[in-house]
Amino acid sequence: MKASSIFFAVFAAITAAVFIFAPDRLPSGVGITPVPIEAYARPSIFGQGQVAGLKNSTGKTLHNVEISLFEADGKMIKGAMREQWPPGESMELGWLEGWKINKGTRLKASASGYFPKSWQY
Repeated sequence: MKASSIFFAVFAAITAAVFIFAPDRLPSGVGITPVPIEAYARPSIFGQGQVAGLKNSTGKTLHNVEISLFEADGKMIKGAMREQWPPGESMELGWLEGWKINKGTRLKASASGYFPKSWQY
């Protein structure tokens, strides 16, 4: 066998093992299923725009969660990262937290072991 064939076989085996046994070690946004985060929107009581609520709807901790807010034209407005997000925990993002969520903006969330999910407001 050629050395390159052996290398690719070993690389494929390691990659498959990480996907199966340690998906939390993958980069944020790399996975097979969508990130299990539920989202809702409500009018802001203080300030302007809307408040986006996000909840970890799984029974396990999510790792390397990235949340990004984009304008309608695709330009990123704001982003945040959370290393660990415990199961069942929620957070809200709005004017008070420095997030201006208006009509046409898009919120995107990703985590290790899952592919990204987006919500349009």
